[in-house]
Amino acid sequence: MSLAASHKKLAKLLVDKGLGVPAVFLLENMKPFSVVAQQTLYAATPLAIFGGFQSLHKDAAGLFESRETMEEMLLEVERLMEVDDE
Repeated sequence: MSLAASHKKLAKLLVDKGLGVPAVFLLENMKPFSVVAQQTLYAATPLAIFGGFQSLHKDAAGLFESRETMEEMLLEVERLMEVDDE
């Protein structure tokens, strides 16, 4: 399974802004709640469409789709942090 381009872009943005460590902390803590987070985002779909955030909402729901996706996002953020340190 490969990480979506939008998730790679988000990981790069987080690391570039210096938010790599908080992102890793948040993602690690959200792993057990990934199913609940995804279902909550899907329930909020009508609000996202109404507010004009459909593409962002779709990407966020995709991130919480499975624990494997979250793990891949974690690995990408950690990889980018290592590259940034060098």
